[in-house]
Amino acid sequence: MTDVPADALRVVATIPTDPAKSEEVGAALATLAAATLANEEGCYAYDVYASAATPGVFVTVEAWRGQADLDAHMSTPHMADAFGVLGGAIAGDVAIHPLRAL
Repeated sequence: MTDVPADALRVVATIPTDPAKSEEVGAALATLAAATLANEEGCYAYDVYASAATPGVFVTVEAWRGQADLDAHMSTPHMADAFGVLGGAIAGDVAIHPLRAL
């Protein structure tokens, strides 16, 4: 893993999905994270977690060089592939939280 600079744009996303589709969604998100790290120079970290408290909820914790890199990520083929799976499984509002350190 690349060291994350202190000024990196950090992002947390919560993704509520149908718990019956958790296995499929988890696999798609793991593939997305691996492809992002392998192919996007502006991504320092991309971790995916399944909530231990709420079945079907996934959380990504990301670190980016800047907003332009995050914006470019949204139009990559691996993002489109992930949303091909997620599209039929989303069960609520996806919340994306850009963060700034205090």
